[in-house]
Amino acid sequence: MDIRCVVALLLGLCKVQAVLWPHQHPLEEQLASQISATLQKIFINGLAVHNFSVFISTAYEEMDRDRVILVHRVLYRNLYQPNSPVPVVLASKMNRKMTAQVFTQLLFVQNAEQAIAIAKGVNRNVLCVIVLLTSQPERPIMTKIFTYFMQERYNINVVILAPRLQGVLAFNVRPYTPTSCLSLDPVETDIKDGDLWDVFPSRLKNLHGCPLSVIVWDIPPYMRINWKSSDPMDGLDGLDGRLLRIVARKMNFTLKLIPNEPNGLIGGSSFINGTFTGAYKMLRERRANITIGCAACTPERSTFLEATSPYSQMAYIIVLQTRGGYSIYEVMLFPFEKYTWLLLSTILGLHWIVGSRWRMPSPILAGWMLWIFVIRASYEASVFNFIHNSPVKPSPRTLEQALSGGFRFITDHATYRMTLQIPSFQGKTSISAGQPVDVFDALLKSPWKTGAFTSRAFLADHLVRHRKHRNQLVILAEKIVDNMLCMYFPHGSYFAWEINNLLFNMRSFGIFQHHSQILAWNNMPTTTDTNSPGKTIHSSKESAATGFAESMSFVVAALNCLMGALCVSIVVFGLELLSQRRRWTGLAWLFERV
Repeated sequence: MDIRCVVALLLGLCKVQAVLWPHQHPLEEQLASQISATLQKIFINGLAVHNFSVFISTAYEEMDRDRVILVHRVLYRNLYQPNSPVPVVLASKMNRKMTAQVFTQLLFVQNAEQAIAIAKGVNRNVLCVIVLLTSQPERPIMTKIFTYFMQERYNINVVILAPRLQGVLAFNVRPYTPTSCLSLDPVETDIKDGDLWDVFPSRLKNLHGCPLSVIVWDIPPYMRINWKSSDPMDGLDGLDGRLLRIVARKMNFTLKLIPNEPNGLIGGSSFINGTFTGAYKMLRERRANITIGCAACTPERSTFLEATSPYSQMAYIIVLQTRGGYSIYEVMLFPFEKYTWLLLSTILGLHWIVGSRWRMPSPILAGWMLWIFVIRASYEASVFNFIHNSPVKPSPRTLEQALSGGFRFITDHATYRMTLQIPSFQGKTSISAGQPVDVFDALLKSPWKTGAFTSRAFLADHLVRHRKHRNQLVILAEKIVDNMLCMYFPHGSYFAWEINNLLFNMRSFGIFQHHSQILAWNNMPTTTDTNSPGKTIHSSKESAATGFAESMSFVVAALNCLMGALCVSIVVFGLELLSQRRRWTGLAWLFERV
């Protein structure tokens, strides 16, 4: 015993920090054992099960000497044992490349300032276990720590361990209670065997009617808002409006609707350098909790905001005006190419010239008559088939064909942002005023070589109110691009994970497909790769009546041609009579030559 005291005294005089023998500090040993046992339960039953790694900050070296020694004992028991349950990163500051691989941080702190300083060095929210080693009153320190994580970092997944000789107490925060909508008081919790859901329990399934601010804007069919409604829940409609109402009822929160800025703006612009406008700028400034309303999932927004996984898909297409059908007189010329008509005219002329001066032999005349019969039968069959198929003039089938054909495009202000990512639309797209569903009215008033770059959902919503436009529009056969829709939150928001899980369950049960049935999906126009794009669909009686009318129109056209030929014959006969008079010698000379 005397030798040990002499060694300890010599080490102290040489300013060497030495850890005293275990049995000299039974209280510290007992405290280290309690902390180590609690951390082992969390590591083995919580983190290792989910393959989570742990970042431990070495900032604990700045604490008092006795606390630093205590931390060393705890770390030695947890880290320097064979078969460590989880990978551990022990460093003063987490490397940015390593941040994406680490999902948990373990902090040993003496006061709130140390915890806040370490947390500021991590640029994203992770699961946080804080071991508070202090001789001061613990609750004020805990409240200050929870205030920072909740209000500054939007991180609810924080647990504070307060060591005792009899055991380790765990505290978290329950911000939403029946009596408070932002409680920051520490609440003792039982971590049991250290399961992840016991250490970080879900506390957002019931918000007890607390209000959440949501940035919304009108964009049918996704969001329709009645700002005059006394109850915001009743003032929302549309695909995303119904979705938001379901989420609010599931999580038991009320809505505080906030209009976009500037008022009337749909969504907002996003740039990779972090420059945002509209709703996304408001979220980054933390002026609201959520935004929803046909908000596309983009890497720019996901970098600076918190986003859910995609909950719906949008297909962007090009809508064209249907071309008119062929006139009956064009149909009469269609069975043969122009070279065939030229050959027939040449043979007819030769027959007329040769037949007037030389009598054709009977075999040649018989062959001629047979050939005329074949030509006539082919002509009539082609005309019959053409009329009853009711073809229309061809439209482009691909974007390349539309561009080479001189087409230009119109789109709404919100969808125009999508064209900035597609080089083919550069310099060929103009913005149409109004909502996305209004672009189709503008399209029908535009020249034929104009297409509308839009979404199938917007077209389906337009056709709910304008079913007669179905046969005036046609969809380009080539789909342009697919896009996904997300809900957005301020960066690091704890609502994102909870609502994302809720959206996943709703998507799995097909609730989005159920709501989308309000749109006219069965009344969509045909595409340009069909045989007769834009052709009207009739019932059996209407088809018979339409076919009879088309056949009679050809008969009327043939009669018109016959009457025209008769009129020409009468005119020629009248001119021949005039040529017999002496005053019309020039006309007589012409008829003699003919």
